[in-house]
Parts: sequence; C-alpha cells; structure tokens
Amino acid sequence: MAESPSPRRGINTVLAAHDQQLLDLPAVVGVYFGVLADGKTPCLKVMLARPAPESERKIPREIEGYPVVTEISGEIRPLRP
Repeated sequence: MAESPSPRRGINTVLAAHDQQLLDLPAVVGVYFGVLADGKTPCLKVMLARPAPESERKIPREIEGYPVVTEISGEIRPLRP
C-alpha cells in the first residue's frame, strides 16, 4: 500500500484553496482546520448539518496530504442581537 504524500503547503493555505468546493456540497455548513484524535495530527474538518451519505461520498478522505474528517454539527445560524 502506498503511503500518503506529506503535505507541501501549510494547512491554512490548503483550507483557503479548497473551502469553497467543500462548502458547495449539499449539507456542508462549515470547514475548519483541526487535529485528529491523537491530538497532534493536523486535519481538515468538514461540518455537516445532518447525515448526508451523498455528500460524504463526494468529500475526499485527504486533500494535499492532510486527512479530511466529517462531523455532524447540525444547522448553523447567525446569532441575533
């Protein structure tokens, strides 16, 4: 099995380059940079409003060497004053 390539660009640059394509998928309500469960490996997190198998199939498991993790966050709405 081939190893994943090491990231060549910083995670914030990768996030900025790919956030809109991820946000355009149905049920995706946000993307951010986080860490894996090990507490040290950087990753891209994709927030879904609800379980959406069709969107999850379209979300890559890795972008430019960084793992991509999905999580169900629910709908995100602006706070009102």
